[in-house]
Amino acid sequence: MTKQSTSEIGYLCAAITLLIWASFPIVSRMAGTGVLTLFDVVALRLGVASLALSYWWVPRFLNASLRQLSMRQILSFSMVAGLTYPLVAFTAMRFAPASHGAVILSGALPLLTAALSYYIWKEKPGRVGQWSLVLVFIGVALLLATSIWRTGFDFTMLVGDAILLTASAVWALFTILLKYWKARAFDVTLAAVAVASLVYLPVYFLLLPSNFAQAGWGEIVFQASYQGLLVPVVAMFTYARAIEYLGAVKTVTLLSATPVVGTLMAVGFLGEVLYPGTALGAMCVFVGATMGAMVGAAGGTSGPTRSDEPR
Repeated sequence: MTKQSTSEIGYLCAAITLLIWASFPIVSRMAGTGVLTLFDVVALRLGVASLALSYWWVPRFLNASLRQLSMRQILSFSMVAGLTYPLVAFTAMRFAPASHGAVILSGALPLLTAALSYYIWKEKPGRVGQWSLVLVFIGVALLLATSIWRTGFDFTMLVGDAILLTASAVWALFTILLKYWKARAFDVTLAAVAVASLVYLPVYFLLLPSNFAQAGWGEIVFQASYQGLLVPVVAMFTYARAIEYLGAVKTVTLLSATPVVGTLMAVGFLGEVLYPGTALGAMCVFVGATMGAMVGAAGGTSGPTRSDEPR
Protein backbone atom coordinates (compact mmCIF):
# COMPACT_ATOMS: atom_id res chain seq x y z
CA MET A 1 0.00 0.00 0.00
CA THR A 2 1.44 3.35 -1.06
CA LYS A 3 1.91 6.31 1.25
CA GLN A 4 -0.77 8.26 -0.63
CA SER A 5 -3.32 5.46 -0.34
CA THR A 6 -2.67 5.05 3.40
CA SER A 7 -3.14 8.81 3.87
CA GLU A 8 -6.43 8.68 1.97
CA ILE A 9 -7.65 5.82 4.16
CA GLY A 10 -6.51 7.74 7.24
CA TYR A 11 -8.44 10.86 6.25
CA LEU A 12 -11.51 8.75 5.48
CA CYS A 13 -11.32 7.07 8.89
CA ALA A 14 -10.88 10.45 10.61
CA ALA A 15 -13.91 11.82 8.74
CA ILE A 16 -16.06 8.84 9.74
CA THR A 17 -15.00 9.22 13.38
CA LEU A 18 -15.72 12.97 13.31
CA LEU A 19 -19.22 12.45 11.92
CA ILE A 20 -20.07 9.79 14.51
CA TRP A 21 -18.78 11.87 17.41
CA ALA A 22 -20.38 15.10 16.18
CA SER A 23 -23.75 13.44 15.66
CA PHE A 24 -23.95 12.10 19.23
CA PRO A 25 -25.85 15.14 20.63
CA ILE A 26 -28.21 15.10 17.64
CA VAL A 27 -29.06 11.40 17.94
CA SER A 28 -29.33 11.71 21.73
CA ARG A 29 -31.64 14.73 21.37
CA MET A 30 -33.81 12.69 19.01
CA ALA A 31 -33.88 9.95 21.63
CA GLY A 32 -34.82 12.49 24.30
CA THR A 33 -37.80 13.71 22.32
CA GLY A 34 -38.88 10.28 21.08
CA VAL A 35 -41.03 7.52 22.55
CA LEU A 36 -38.23 5.52 24.18
CA THR A 37 -37.31 6.40 27.75
CA LEU A 38 -33.70 7.23 28.57
CA PHE A 39 -33.54 3.84 30.32
CA ASP A 40 -34.56 2.18 27.04
CA VAL A 41 -31.81 3.98 25.15
CA VAL A 42 -29.15 3.01 27.71
CA ALA A 43 -30.37 -0.59 27.54
CA LEU A 44 -30.06 -0.56 23.74
CA ARG A 45 -26.59 0.99 23.96
CA LEU A 46 -25.27 -1.58 26.43
CA GLY A 47 -27.17 -4.57 25.10
CA VAL A 48 -26.17 -4.18 21.45
CA ALA A 49 -22.57 -3.19 22.26
CA SER A 50 -22.09 -6.11 24.65
CA LEU A 51 -23.48 -8.50 22.03
CA ALA A 52 -21.27 -7.05 19.28
CA LEU A 53 -18.15 -7.26 21.47
CA SER A 54 -19.02 -10.59 23.14
CA TYR A 55 -16.36 -12.45 21.14
CA TRP A 56 -13.70 -10.54 23.09
CA TRP A 57 -15.19 -9.94 26.52
CA VAL A 58 -16.86 -13.30 27.24
CA PRO A 59 -13.56 -15.26 27.35
CA ARG A 60 -12.09 -12.62 29.66
CA PHE A 61 -15.17 -12.76 31.86
CA LEU A 62 -14.91 -16.54 32.17
CA ASN A 63 -11.12 -16.72 32.49
CA ALA A 64 -9.50 -14.25 34.89
CA SER A 65 -6.03 -14.92 33.47
CA LEU A 66 -7.06 -13.27 30.17
CA ARG A 67 -8.10 -9.97 31.78
CA GLN A 68 -5.89 -6.96 31.17
CA LEU A 69 -7.38 -4.84 33.97
CA SER A 70 -7.78 -5.33 37.70
CA MET A 71 -11.25 -5.76 39.18
CA ARG A 72 -10.99 -2.28 40.71
CA GLN A 73 -10.25 -0.80 37.29
CA ILE A 74 -13.03 -2.79 35.61
CA LEU A 75 -15.62 -1.65 38.15
CA SER A 76 -14.45 1.97 38.02
CA PHE A 77 -14.56 2.20 34.23
CA SER A 78 -17.90 0.42 33.99
CA MET A 79 -19.59 2.60 36.62
CA VAL A 80 -18.18 5.90 35.34
CA ALA A 81 -18.13 5.47 31.55
CA GLY A 82 -20.47 2.52 31.08
CA LEU A 83 -23.37 3.58 33.29
CA THR A 84 -23.14 7.06 34.80
CA TYR A 85 -22.10 8.96 31.67
CA PRO A 86 -24.85 7.74 29.30
CA LEU A 87 -27.54 8.12 31.97
CA VAL A 88 -26.50 11.72 32.70
CA ALA A 89 -25.90 12.66 29.04
CA PHE A 90 -29.22 11.25 27.81
CA THR A 91 -31.01 13.01 30.67
CA ALA A 92 -29.41 16.32 29.66
CA MET A 93 -30.46 15.94 26.03
CA ARG A 94 -34.10 15.80 27.09
CA PHE A 95 -33.85 19.43 28.20
CA ALA A 96 -31.03 21.10 26.25
CA PRO A 97 -30.80 21.74 22.48
CA ALA A 98 -28.44 19.51 20.51
CA SER A 99 -26.27 22.52 19.61
CA HIS A 100 -25.62 23.05 23.34
CA GLY A 101 -24.69 19.40 23.70
CA ALA A 102 -22.29 19.66 20.76
CA VAL A 103 -20.43 22.56 22.37
CA ILE A 104 -20.67 21.80 26.09
CA LEU A 105 -19.99 18.05 26.11
CA SER A 106 -16.78 18.43 24.11
CA GLY A 107 -15.98 22.03 24.91
CA ALA A 108 -16.13 21.87 28.69
CA LEU A 109 -14.07 18.67 28.79
CA PRO A 110 -10.61 20.33 28.60
CA LEU A 111 -11.58 22.81 31.35
CA LEU A 112 -12.92 20.16 33.70
CA THR A 113 -10.08 17.73 33.00
CA ALA A 114 -7.53 20.48 33.65
CA ALA A 115 -9.30 21.35 36.93
CA LEU A 116 -9.24 17.71 38.07
CA SER A 117 -5.60 17.32 37.04
CA TYR A 118 -4.66 20.37 39.08
CA TYR A 119 -6.72 19.19 42.06
CA ILE A 120 -5.23 15.70 42.04
CA TRP A 121 -1.68 16.19 40.73
CA LYS A 122 -1.19 19.98 40.93
CA GLU A 123 -0.54 19.77 37.19
CA LYS A 124 -0.70 23.07 35.33
CA PRO A 125 -0.98 23.43 31.54
CA GLY A 126 1.68 25.40 29.67
CA ARG A 127 1.12 28.87 28.24
CA VAL A 128 -0.47 27.60 25.02
CA GLY A 129 -2.61 25.18 27.03
CA GLN A 130 -3.77 28.02 29.27
CA TRP A 131 -4.79 30.13 26.28
CA SER A 132 -6.65 27.16 24.81
CA LEU A 133 -8.61 26.79 28.05
CA VAL A 134 -9.41 30.52 28.07
CA LEU A 135 -10.81 30.27 24.53
CA VAL A 136 -12.88 27.22 25.45
CA PHE A 137 -14.26 29.02 28.50
CA ILE A 138 -15.16 32.08 26.41
CA GLY A 139 -16.87 29.85 23.86
CA VAL A 140 -19.03 28.05 26.42
CA ALA A 141 -19.85 31.35 28.15
CA LEU A 142 -20.90 32.89 24.83
CA LEU A 143 -23.18 29.95 24.16
CA LEU A 144 -24.94 30.28 27.51
CA ALA A 145 -25.15 34.07 27.31
CA THR A 146 -26.64 33.93 23.80
CA SER A 147 -29.24 31.40 24.91
CA ILE A 148 -30.35 33.56 27.82
CA TRP A 149 -30.38 36.72 25.68
CA ARG A 150 -32.38 35.17 22.83
CA THR A 151 -34.86 33.02 24.74
CA GLY A 152 -34.96 34.68 28.13
CA PHE A 153 -34.42 32.84 31.37
CA ASP A 154 -35.48 29.38 30.22
CA PHE A 155 -35.14 27.35 33.41
CA THR A 156 -35.62 24.01 31.66
CA MET A 157 -32.87 24.70 29.13
CA LEU A 158 -30.50 25.93 31.85
CA VAL A 159 -31.15 22.75 33.80
CA GLY A 160 -30.22 20.81 30.66
CA ASP A 161 -27.02 22.83 30.28
CA ALA A 162 -26.13 22.18 33.93
CA ILE A 163 -26.66 18.45 33.43
CA LEU A 164 -24.51 18.63 30.28
CA LEU A 165 -21.71 20.13 32.37
CA THR A 166 -22.19 17.29 34.85
CA ALA A 167 -21.92 14.74 32.02
CA SER A 168 -18.74 16.42 30.80
CA ALA A 169 -17.38 16.29 34.37
CA VAL A 170 -18.11 12.56 34.50
CA TRP A 171 -16.14 12.05 31.29
CA ALA A 172 -13.34 14.22 32.66
CA LEU A 173 -13.14 11.82 35.61
CA PHE A 174 -13.01 8.93 33.14
CA THR A 175 -10.17 10.73 31.32
CA ILE A 176 -8.26 11.11 34.57
CA LEU A 177 -8.70 7.40 35.32
CA LEU A 178 -7.42 6.51 31.84
CA LYS A 179 -4.38 8.68 32.36
CA TYR A 180 -3.74 7.41 35.90
CA TRP A 181 -3.96 3.71 35.00
CA LYS A 182 -2.58 4.06 31.44
CA ALA A 183 -5.19 1.57 30.23
CA ARG A 184 -5.67 0.62 26.58
CA ALA A 185 -8.86 1.94 25.00
CA PHE A 186 -9.98 -1.49 23.75
CA ASP A 187 -9.57 -3.11 27.18
CA VAL A 188 -11.47 -0.26 28.81
CA THR A 189 -14.28 -0.50 26.24
CA LEU A 190 -14.67 -4.23 26.84
CA ALA A 191 -14.67 -3.80 30.61
CA ALA A 192 -17.13 -0.91 30.61
CA VAL A 193 -19.56 -2.56 28.20
CA ALA A 194 -19.46 -6.03 29.74
CA VAL A 195 -19.82 -5.19 33.43
CA ALA A 196 -22.17 -2.26 32.87
CA SER A 197 -24.52 -4.44 30.82
CA LEU A 198 -24.42 -7.26 33.38
CA VAL A 199 -25.28 -4.79 36.15
CA TYR A 200 -27.77 -2.57 34.32
CA LEU A 201 -29.83 -4.88 32.13
CA PRO A 202 -31.30 -7.05 34.93
CA VAL A 203 -32.26 -3.89 36.88
CA TYR A 204 -33.75 -2.39 33.70
CA PHE A 205 -35.91 -5.42 32.91
CA LEU A 206 -37.15 -5.79 36.50
CA LEU A 207 -37.52 -2.26 37.84
CA LEU A 208 -37.10 0.62 35.39
CA PRO A 209 -39.90 2.26 33.34
CA SER A 210 -39.93 1.42 29.65
CA ASN A 211 -41.79 2.50 26.52
CA PHE A 212 -40.18 -0.18 24.40
CA ALA A 213 -43.51 -1.75 23.46
CA GLN A 214 -44.93 1.60 22.32
CA ALA A 215 -41.93 2.65 20.20
CA GLY A 216 -41.77 1.99 16.48
CA TRP A 217 -39.21 -0.37 15.02
CA GLY A 218 -37.61 2.48 13.11
CA GLU A 219 -36.77 4.37 16.30
CA ILE A 220 -35.53 1.21 18.04
CA VAL A 221 -33.29 0.07 15.17
CA PHE A 222 -31.91 3.59 14.65
CA GLN A 223 -30.94 4.10 18.29
CA ALA A 224 -29.62 0.54 18.65
CA SER A 225 -27.47 0.89 15.52
CA TYR A 226 -26.02 4.25 16.47
CA GLN A 227 -25.64 3.95 20.24
CA GLY A 228 -24.72 0.27 20.30
CA LEU A 229 -22.67 -0.17 17.12
CA LEU A 230 -21.46 3.08 15.58
CA VAL A 231 -20.16 4.70 18.78
CA PRO A 232 -18.41 1.87 20.67
CA VAL A 233 -17.43 -0.35 17.72
CA VAL A 234 -17.12 1.55 14.43
CA ALA A 235 -15.79 4.86 15.81
CA MET A 236 -13.24 3.05 17.97
CA PHE A 237 -11.94 1.14 14.93
CA THR A 238 -11.83 4.16 12.61
CA TYR A 239 -10.13 6.30 15.27
CA ALA A 240 -7.41 3.68 15.77
CA ARG A 241 -6.88 3.42 12.02
CA ALA A 242 -6.69 7.21 11.63
CA ILE A 243 -4.00 7.34 14.31
CA GLU A 244 -2.12 4.52 12.55
CA TYR A 245 -2.17 6.15 9.10
CA LEU A 246 -2.07 9.87 9.91
CA GLY A 247 -0.37 10.03 13.31
CA ALA A 248 -1.69 11.36 16.60
CA VAL A 249 -1.11 15.08 16.04
CA LYS A 250 -2.92 15.30 12.70
CA THR A 251 -5.76 13.06 13.84
CA VAL A 252 -6.55 14.86 17.08
CA THR A 253 -6.33 18.21 15.31
CA LEU A 254 -8.85 17.11 12.67
CA LEU A 255 -11.20 15.75 15.32
CA SER A 256 -11.09 18.99 17.30
CA ALA A 257 -13.70 20.23 14.82
CA THR A 258 -16.30 18.08 16.60
CA PRO A 259 -18.10 20.97 18.41
CA VAL A 260 -18.44 23.03 15.21
CA VAL A 261 -19.59 20.12 13.06
CA GLY A 262 -22.03 19.03 15.77
CA THR A 263 -23.50 22.53 16.00
CA LEU A 264 -23.96 22.72 12.22
CA MET A 265 -25.56 19.27 12.18
CA ALA A 266 -28.02 20.38 14.87
CA VAL A 267 -29.02 23.29 12.64
CA GLY A 268 -29.29 21.16 9.51
CA PHE A 269 -31.04 18.07 10.91
CA LEU A 270 -33.08 19.45 13.82
CA GLY A 271 -33.77 22.95 12.54
CA GLU A 272 -32.18 24.64 15.55
CA VAL A 273 -31.38 28.34 15.09
CA LEU A 274 -27.72 29.26 14.74
CA TYR A 275 -27.41 32.68 16.38
CA PRO A 276 -24.22 34.71 15.82
CA GLY A 277 -23.25 34.30 19.49
CA THR A 278 -23.69 30.53 19.24
CA ALA A 279 -21.57 30.39 16.07
CA LEU A 280 -18.86 32.55 17.65
CA GLY A 281 -18.90 30.41 20.78
CA ALA A 282 -18.55 27.22 18.76
CA MET A 283 -15.61 28.72 16.85
CA CYS A 284 -13.89 29.75 20.09
CA VAL A 285 -14.29 26.21 21.39
CA PHE A 286 -12.95 24.85 18.08
CA VAL A 287 -9.84 27.04 18.12
CA GLY A 288 -9.21 26.36 21.81
CA ALA A 289 -9.72 22.61 21.41
CA THR A 290 -7.41 22.56 18.38
CA MET A 291 -4.66 24.33 20.31
CA GLY A 292 -5.09 22.02 23.28
CA ALA A 293 -5.20 18.91 21.10
CA MET A 294 -1.99 19.82 19.28
CA VAL A 295 -0.16 20.51 22.54
CA GLY A 296 -1.53 17.33 24.14
CA ALA A 297 -0.65 15.15 21.17
CA ALA A 298 2.81 16.60 20.77
CA GLY A 299 3.67 16.43 24.45
CA GLY A 300 1.81 13.24 25.21
CA THR A 301 0.85 14.37 28.68
CA SER A 302 -0.72 17.78 28.77
CA GLY A 303 -4.48 17.64 28.73
CA PRO A 304 -6.95 15.20 27.27
CA THR A 305 -6.61 14.05 23.70
CA ARG A 306 -9.56 13.48 21.42
CA SER A 307 -9.39 9.76 22.11
CA ASP A 308 -11.09 10.73 25.34
CA GLU A 309 -14.01 12.33 23.53
CA PRO A 310 -17.26 11.77 25.37
CA ARG A 311 -19.70 9.42 23.59
